[in-house]
Amino acid sequence: MDPVTHTLVGVGLGNAFFRKSAGKGAVPIMAIASNLPDVDAVVHLTGSPTAILLRRTFGHSLFMLPLWSLVLAVILKRFYPKLGLGRLFGMSLLGAGVHVFFDLINSFGVVLLWPFSDWRPEFGIIFIIDLILTGLLLLPVLICIPRTLRPRLTALSRVALACVALYIGFCEVNRIRATDALAAETGRLGLRSDFSYVFPEPLGPHRWRGVMREGHVYRLFLIHSISERIEPRDEIRTWTGDPDVEEARRTPLARRLEWFFKAPVWTVVTGPSQKPAEVTVRDLRFDSLVIRRGLPFVYRFKIEGPGRVEFVTGGAPGTP
Repeated sequence: MDPVTHTLVGVGLGNAFFRKSAGKGAVPIMAIASNLPDVDAVVHLTGSPTAILLRRTFGHSLFMLPLWSLVLAVILKRFYPKLGLGRLFGMSLLGAGVHVFFDLINSFGVVLLWPFSDWRPEFGIIFIIDLILTGLLLLPVLICIPRTLRPRLTALSRVALACVALYIGFCEVNRIRATDALAAETGRLGLRSDFSYVFPEPLGPHRWRGVMREGHVYRLFLIHSISERIEPRDEIRTWTGDPDVEEARRTPLARRLEWFFKAPVWTVVTGPSQKPAEVTVRDLRFDSLVIRRGLPFVYRFKIEGPGRVEFVTGGAPGTP
């Protein structure tokens, strides 16, 4: 989830449940706590295009959250001395835990058990930026801008959070319908599915990107979950099995990328006999059928020969 929405979740929790007990500090404390797990974004300061592999790891780990929350509580104690350390710790832990939940419901994954396991679950219910969700959380704040309406902020915030819960449930129902529609289309076409998944598309929960792989070919569908109408959109070959691709795939970095990616697509950029060869890998998780944009998280490898593979950089396929 984007930082604005995470912050608004914290603001909503602070206004709904902690204004009386924590006073004026309720909102800033919860707003900060609701962004706490993104401490692992510090990896991007390295400037490495592979830093993305460490996102949602040590900051989002269930084992590390209590430690981060305690550190934050100790820091906040200096600014809010009247609040007990236990209360500050509880508020920090709640905000951080809700952050992890909202990251789990979009398509990116969270390494919940870091550093003991590299399991990266995701529910893929909501696109990473959801304007409806953000709007629901922002509405009570906007309504209560006039001072005369501010006494209603607590009640309105609770209503907003209840609406958020219902909206998430609505999105999950649509995801199930989209999954069923993709399975039905796969059966109708007589295809053998080696991989099948639906990813949320931006701008509403009524459209989903269905991805199905048979052998070396991915088929992409735009699924309208409310009507269950499904549109075939594209076929993309992944060049697994190609000698140059397999040479790249044997590298530790490529294995890490395939662990991170949900639907990896390998492409041979150079000609079949050209050396050094160049191949790329990207993830269909980050494509969109609704909004055309540059392809994010594309990684390039140069193959000089057997056992001689060089990671070049991130970027779009075929670009310098």
